[in-house]
Amino acid sequence: MEQDLNIVGLLKAFQKLERNVSVSLMYSGLRIPQFRLLDTLSEMGQATVTELSERLHVTRATASVLVNELIRSGVVAVMENPSDRRSFHIRLTELGTNKLHVARRDVAVLRAKISSKFPPDVILALNEFTGLMV
Repeated sequence: MEQDLNIVGLLKAFQKLERNVSVSLMYSGLRIPQFRLLDTLSEMGQATVTELSERLHVTRATASVLVNELIRSGVVAVMENPSDRRSFHIRLTELGTNKLHVARRDVAVLRAKISSKFPPDVILALNEFTGLMV
């Protein structure tokens, strides 16, 4: 018999996961949205606010607020965009790289802890599900 997905239970699980990730990020001093932005920026090398907003699936305004917070804290820096003087490129600073390293390490510990509770086929299904929800 086919069962429907328990949406309410799933939301509760996501909330608990979000709390656990927030606790894991505590030592890096980053919040989840900041971590996501830095992780994405690290993959890209450098990016504009528009490029980050598209990759993170957030509004340009949200990405701009995050970038400005991270600029003020010295985690990212801006460079002039040679191809468009109206925009600028954002890149990680050494402080940002260090914070991201700590955050990734601590999130990896949480990921291993959670992953150890599930058989491989469930992990595969959950990973496929995350790909569908993006």
